[in-house]
Amino acid sequence: MNDLAKAADATAREFLAGTYRTVREFDVTLARNAILDCLFSAEEPDFIRDVADHPIYGPDARRVIGRMAPHMVELAGRTATGWRAAA
Repeated sequence: MNDLAKAADATAREFLAGTYRTVREFDVTLARNAILDCLFSAEEPDFIRDVADHPIYGPDARRVIGRMAPHMVELAGRTATGWRAAA
């Protein structure tokens, strides 16, 4: 995991901890990759669209990303700021 992915992971964990009582590792992965997708740094291009349309993971993805959506610009900004500060 590179430094940007680590910063996205920390941001995702912090956001999810304030949103859900129990944070599942799968939710952290979805949130981290969604943040990276917004920063054009996801391993899979168009991650948000693809995971939301997935027949098995779609409902969880829409739940997590739906909670993040109103805050996505802020979350991406915090990730980018944390990444630059760590570099």
